[in-house]
Amino acid sequence: MPKRSNEKITDKEEIEIDSDFEARQNLFGFFSLLLEIDKRINPHLYKKDKNNENNGSPNNTNKA
Repeated sequence: MPKRSNEKITDKEEIEIDSDFEARQNLFGFFSLLLEIDKRINPHLYKKDKNNENNGSPNNTNKA
């Protein structure tokens, strides 16, 4: 729970906040690295199809 501006944060709470931030950053960095590796291994999965570039989904067809 966020502290009010007039309440002081204890050292223990500050360490917990810092470790929570670091854990989120580490998790984000880990998945970012996994995505980078997967893009290198499977580039065909990440190529944009010109036909589907402006459509919301691959199943969206332009029928007139």
